[in-house]
Amino acid sequence: MDPTTNDSPTGASEGAGSVRDDANGASAGSAAGRGRGPDDQARAIARAVDRNARKTTELNDQVRRLGEDVARLVALVTTPPLIPVPAAPGDDPAAGEPVNPPGGAGEGEAGPPPVRSWLLASDPELAVADLADLVEWLDRVYLRYPGSELGACWLWHPHVIEELWWLRRAHAEAYGPDTGSWLRVGDWHDRQRPNVVRRVRDALGKCDLSLHAPGRQHGHAPAVAPLVAHAARIAVEWAATSTRSEPTAAQLAEAGDYAQAMHRRAR
Repeated sequence: MDPTTNDSPTGASEGAGSVRDDANGASAGSAAGRGRGPDDQARAIARAVDRNARKTTELNDQVRRLGEDVARLVALVTTPPLIPVPAAPGDDPAAGEPVNPPGGAGEGEAGPPPVRSWLLASDPELAVADLADLVEWLDRVYLRYPGSELGACWLWHPHVIEELWWLRRAHAEAYGPDTGSWLRVGDWHDRQRPNVVRRVRDALGKCDLSLHAPGRQHGHAPAVAPLVAHAARIAVEWAATSTRSEPTAAQLAEAGDYAQAMHRRAR
């Protein structure tokens, strides 16, 4: 017997196992090869293209935002300051010549801007200038504070513009070279600004520009004072007797009609 030959059952079993392992390996390799067919390659390419498209979109958004930031910075650099630097007393900053005669105030003396109400605006050109000034101030000051975002319909709420307009003027007065003081600055920060932010948020929080379309909740004409036809009589009686007359049946009916109209308007 050849000593190198193993005729034992154990040797035969090991040989058969080796053959099975080789067959299984070949079968697995063949299956793996089949799994990497043209369809899988196409799907892999499609996923790669999709990832590149998303990255390209993100880069485009970043470039757009950078462009907007650059445009805003250019506008800030080229825009005159909201609070002008005071000139030397009696001098015209443009011409370098005295505007007022010594010892008195002349017609050319620059003073604080007059107090104006947006709700009482009657000069279109002045209204346009005031609103442009307000928009600039909103971007540079008001909207810098967290929680002060404005709803898209803020321009369609005259009372909101009025609130923001007086807050803007109070800010200019608090920081003005001639009128400013730390006490006014503190009052603007602690009392005036937070209260305006709260009222503006309450006014715009549940509103949308679509609600200002005709027939919608805010698409009506402004409300007017009711029962004004009786104002003269009330005034005469009050001035003469310091008393209020009892309402008549016609006045009560008019008041009822007004209440119903307000209820329909609020729906």
